[in-house]
Amino acid sequence: MHTKKYIRTALTVLTFLVLTASQGCTENLPVRKTTVAGQFYPDSKADLEQMIEYFMSNALQKQLPGTITALLSPHAGYIFSGGIAAYAYNQVKGKTYDTVIIIGLSHRYSLENIAAVYPKGKFETPLGYIEIDNILAEKIINKSNNLIKPLPAAHNNEHSIEVQLPFIQKVLPGTKIVPILIGNPGTDISSQIGTAIGEAVKEEKKRVLLIGSTDMSHYPKYEDAQTVDTGVLKALESFDINQINSYIRSVETKNIPNLHCVFCGEGVVYAITTASKVLGADTIKILTYANSGDVPKYGNKDSVVGYTAAVYLKSGKKNIINKGAQPVMKKEFSVSVEAQTELLRLARESITQALDNKQMKYTPKLDELKNQAAVFVTLRTGTGLRGCIGTTTPQEELYKAVIHMAQAAAFEDTRFTPVTKDELTKISIEISVLSPLKQSAVDDIIPNKTGVLVRKGMRGGLYLPQVWDETGWNTEQFMSSLCAHKAGLPPDAWKKDGTDIYTFTVFPFEEHGK
Repeated sequence: MHTKKYIRTALTVLTFLVLTASQGCTENLPVRKTTVAGQFYPDSKADLEQMIEYFMSNALQKQLPGTITALLSPHAGYIFSGGIAAYAYNQVKGKTYDTVIIIGLSHRYSLENIAAVYPKGKFETPLGYIEIDNILAEKIINKSNNLIKPLPAAHNNEHSIEVQLPFIQKVLPGTKIVPILIGNPGTDISSQIGTAIGEAVKEEKKRVLLIGSTDMSHYPKYEDAQTVDTGVLKALESFDINQINSYIRSVETKNIPNLHCVFCGEGVVYAITTASKVLGADTIKILTYANSGDVPKYGNKDSVVGYTAAVYLKSGKKNIINKGAQPVMKKEFSVSVEAQTELLRLARESITQALDNKQMKYTPKLDELKNQAAVFVTLRTGTGLRGCIGTTTPQEELYKAVIHMAQAAAFEDTRFTPVTKDELTKISIEISVLSPLKQSAVDDIIPNKTGVLVRKGMRGGLYLPQVWDETGWNTEQFMSSLCAHKAGLPPDAWKKDGTDIYTFTVFPFEEHGK
């Protein structure tokens, strides 16, 4: 009797200890269960493996000029974006990493000016568990100046990180992860988050791969998505988050039907780009692009979502990206007399068509009108400026840029009321085609020749070279006015550290006899 009693007591104690230990493990290593298996990808291990293997077998592995620091990969349902994601993951197939840091968009949990890390434990998929690198996660949190917080709740029901995991498990088995969610807080906060991540990785000295999880344009028609996405991918290749931001903001002014966003994970792009730069990357290569309208049987071309796969590389060449914007055009642009005449006619006609509520239709016959170019269109009357809007980097073909900027100068310059039909005959039009931006010192500014862009943080402003002639200012007056009245900065900001100065020239031409 006593023996049985002791056995029962021992079993009870043993059971208690086992349960306690088990509960302790669960507390220390929580498991984030899969939430979109069976929706975004198969919930069967066999089916999921087969699908990924199919995607990988059809994705090209490209020869790349450098060491990979990061990937950009889409996060839609695999039937739409899995084939695109495979292009990114094929570039790291066979490589070895200790940890993958995934920066994804928080679709459901509001994250204002912070990012949320799942700090420890495991994530589950049909392929098994993938462990979190809690040491690196903690270092990132500590580096972030309270911008990256341990916030597991933000990861509940979120798919942007989860859909990357099966690819990681297949291509990089045994690798740990650090899952980080971000909203779209703008370039300043996003770059601070990216800097913290990059600095933490440098200190930890592990073999780390970064992955940015984002889709592209949402819900425009097929042709509009291709135009918008092509433009932002060109901006992405500049490796300058301000250029990317500038392009996105310019697209938003065009009121493209049903376009909800350009990069849904805009903050993801800014953060991953900054982190990669901190880690020495200097080149971005676009591997492939498609949108949901390209998917046979399932694609609806009236409303699509865009996807890309891209890779960030450390090429070993001198990294001049941190010094500012990189030119897209290889040389200063010039325009033939024939093309000047056509573009001025096109600018005026585009405004006329808009006043009549008509769509502008035009097919260029001159090849030079199809070149990519940054353009400003300026409207003037006898009393002075009537509107001026343009872009600082090439975003579309020259003839399209003139059409869009002419209409924007006429109707969207917030300093003026929209142009009316009655006054259009009194307006003269000038077109300025910009050379590539060049980061410069104050000594590089040449009065009456160079235009200048100043930028500090999220504030920036630009004066065309024509402003010298119009005002008679010296360099001090020109730069002080540019900072104060165009960039919203202190007048002497151009003399301070942390303010970037870019110079450029223009090829201007204008109507005569107006």
